[in-house]
Amino acid sequence: MADSNWGRWGPDDERGAMNLLTPDVVLAATQVCRTGKTYSLALPIQRKGAPLYVSHRGVPQRLTLTNSGDEGEFAGDGYAPGVGANEDMLILASHNLTHMDALSHVYADEAMYNGFPAASFTTHGGASRCDIRQTGSFAGRGVLLDLPRHFGLDVLEPGHPISSDELAACADAQGTQVGPGDILLVRTGWLDLFHRREGTMTQAGLGVDAVEFIADHDVVAVGADNSGVEVLPWDGDVALNVHIELLVKRGVTLMEHLVLSELAADGCHEFLLCVGALPVTGAAGSPINPIAIG
Repeated sequence: MADSNWGRWGPDDERGAMNLLTPDVVLAATQVCRTGKTYSLALPIQRKGAPLYVSHRGVPQRLTLTNSGDEGEFAGDGYAPGVGANEDMLILASHNLTHMDALSHVYADEAMYNGFPAASFTTHGGASRCDIRQTGSFAGRGVLLDLPRHFGLDVLEPGHPISSDELAACADAQGTQVGPGDILLVRTGWLDLFHRREGTMTQAGLGVDAVEFIADHDVVAVGADNSGVEVLPWDGDVALNVHIELLVKRGVTLMEHLVLSELAADGCHEFLLCVGALPVTGAAGSPINPIAIG
């Protein structure tokens, strides 16, 4: 297992494992579709009924910018009576609900991925290196490992750290091959618990041991249906340790709060996955609406 990908694609690289998604790899991913069924893996953006892992992010806000009560504002601009427009304003934290992390999101030992200084992320400018634009739009072969179904459960036990051996055994049982350039999605069942009003902030997720499986298979991105991809509380004494191992050391993109239940119910374990983030200059993350095509 490689302990780090720093320098693997050069000293100025800001894309990390996404470098493995070459045009040939993406083209091959388009051949895995069998049914043409399209799945949105995103939670609805709304004030209520959505998971909020840390309070400082706040709940999303959809505010009305204009509606029928503003017709007078358009008078004299060529608008006929009874004609107007409804518009919205969205206020939400970049790491709220279904989202992806830029490689600038987490740092350790005062450095982000590839050794870029943590201090290069400034208050006004945000990330001068590794912002969301570097990795925020991609497509490739997605694979789903449905851990609850593998273990004959509805959901994994809260706080269960998923290991490399468990990921490998699940892949073998499903007949799912995981290889270089793949996007790995891991279902824990936590979002199902949340929607039944049974979810807590203690959640199953990847343990530090699972990093070996991801690194050995040259996975480019990992997503899960929990609040942090990794197990919560953290596996071990170090906060964000799986984020550090994947984002910081290996440049593996992370996606959180993915809706995976429909894919799992259909037994769709291989698909074309298309992800687009908002290309916000300097941003350390972005809401996403990943689309899987089975």
